[in-house]
Amino acid sequence: MKRIKEEFLDKVEEVVKLQGKSILEIGCGSGTRSFEIAKRCKDLTAIEPDMRLIAQAQETNQASNIEYQIGKAEKLDFADQMFDVAIFTLSLHHVPVEKMDLAINESIRVTKLGGYVIFLEPSTAGTFFEAEIRFDACDGDERKEKALAYESICGNKGYKEIAEIDDETVFQFDSADDFITSLNPKKSTGDLKHFLGINNYILRASRRINIFQTTK
Repeated sequence: MKRIKEEFLDKVEEVVKLQGKSILEIGCGSGTRSFEIAKRCKDLTAIEPDMRLIAQAQETNQASNIEYQIGKAEKLDFADQMFDVAIFTLSLHHVPVEKMDLAINESIRVTKLGGYVIFLEPSTAGTFFEAEIRFDACDGDERKEKALAYESICGNKGYKEIAEIDDETVFQFDSADDFITSLNPKKSTGDLKHFLGINNYILRASRRINIFQTTK
């Protein structure tokens, strides 16, 4: 599986320039986006609760201005107003529902007054999402968690909304086996080749970017 279209950072920088900024990435996974963010900013601290993914990030996506750390969104081990920007990269909907508001408040706390909190979150549209539901692939059916994450994002009073932007990531698969290896489907795999074939082995994942400026 490879990304053949990813405009997230270009769209962010139409609103917030990252050059010269100190950034916290919350939920960095294996660091694929961390590496790209680091090219555009002064320094990046990237946290992830999964020790295995942090080790992978340190091995495959390291750069001189990235520091990877194990950490949880709902309990950030950083001083108040330490960063210019905090970015949740497809991570808020993975935070336990009862801790989503706390995670957002923590991101506001560690971001400088007048700084930015940015969310990249998946929507419920596109052929990639269809594949997740149809084949119980990747993270499966997260519609409830996505809706609650968006509710938390929009309901916080500690920042003001600057922009909401539609986004899309496009993935290409070499084969059905590539899909199986990458996304671990758990049902209806007999239909997989047909589904991928009618989509030319290209799946589109709709995303949403929300940008806020801190006010407290």
